[in-house]
Amino acid sequence: MVSFKVFGKEIDIPGIPGIPPRFGLNVTNSKWFESQVRKAFSECDVDRDGALDTKEVYIGLLKLYDLINRKLPYHVRIPSIDDVNKLLDKYDVNGNRRLEFPEFLETCKGLIGNRKDWKDSLFVKIGVAVLMKSLGFPYLAGLIKTACQNIGLSQIQGVPVGAITYVLESATKQLA
Repeated sequence: MVSFKVFGKEIDIPGIPGIPPRFGLNVTNSKWFESQVRKAFSECDVDRDGALDTKEVYIGLLKLYDLINRKLPYHVRIPSIDDVNKLLDKYDVNGNRRLEFPEFLETCKGLIGNRKDWKDSLFVKIGVAVLMKSLGFPYLAGLIKTACQNIGLSQIQGVPVGAITYVLESATKQLA
């Protein structure tokens, strides 16, 4: 159920399976989000001890990023084990190097992002990756081609901008 206030009156609308409630607005505070996180937690807790260690968190993030990268036109960088350790440092409240469900829930909320930590959110990372793929690299490739033609390198005339874009993307992946 999704609840909306219209003219001060609460209106309940049945949820649509697979669609987050509130159309993404404040989704991290919804029961739907908590149920999805609980499902992910149980899938990642391989040893069924009620807490996720570094390896289990890493496996969960790999599964998440694999799902994201299959859906996007551009590959989002998979977090390293150092990134996982930083997450544990940030969200492991009791300092046991393991995430119990409440800590894991806060970790997932942090990955989605909030007003304070929006720069670290997964949505920003995905947005930057998609923008670079669709606008940034092609624009930069066009600038490079134009600059080469302006300085007298006539050999670049026959090279398609798409080929230069591919080289730029590949070089960026190698440097990352």
